[in-house]
Amino acid sequence: MKPGIPDTGTVLRLEGENAVIRMKHEGSCRKCGAAAMGLCKGGLMQELTIRNSERARVGDIVKIGLVPRVLYTGYVLAYVIPAAALVFGMVGGHFLGAYAGFPPLDIISGFFLLIIASFFSLRRLRHLDSMSAIEIVNVLSDSWNPGLQRTDEVPSPGYFTSREKVGSDVYR
Repeated sequence: MKPGIPDTGTVLRLEGENAVIRMKHEGSCRKCGAAAMGLCKGGLMQELTIRNSERARVGDIVKIGLVPRVLYTGYVLAYVIPAAALVFGMVGGHFLGAYAGFPPLDIISGFFLLIIASFFSLRRLRHLDSMSAIEIVNVLSDSWNPGLQRTDEVPSPGYFTSREKVGSDVYR
């Protein structure tokens, strides 16, 4: 599942604080490279046990996504730490190269530190990916109240949607 494309599914059963979700795989599996290469069960009905942070009930259609903390940690591990290691390695190598009389040491030390930081950062990223936390982001439809769409939107007051005559329409 790509982090930018939320997936939807139906709650099958509740297990304490978790919910068992049957995934629909509509959008994200068609666009995901892992499913195209056969690394996951893309396109097949898949059941996941995830944290029920929105208190969904059995039969609800829900939207799931990565926990934001996991997403931001992944960004830091993949991009920030290797870039910072390159910069610190080049700055440290510049001063060490000036002291030692070997000017190309800044390039060598920056590249060396980038390789080491990327190795450990990608290992940690792989570990984070294996235990990444997925949770229910939103309940799209409630099976207990079929006409009720549970969203984050606040309903607008009736005076904004009223068809009564107001203002200049009164005088026509």
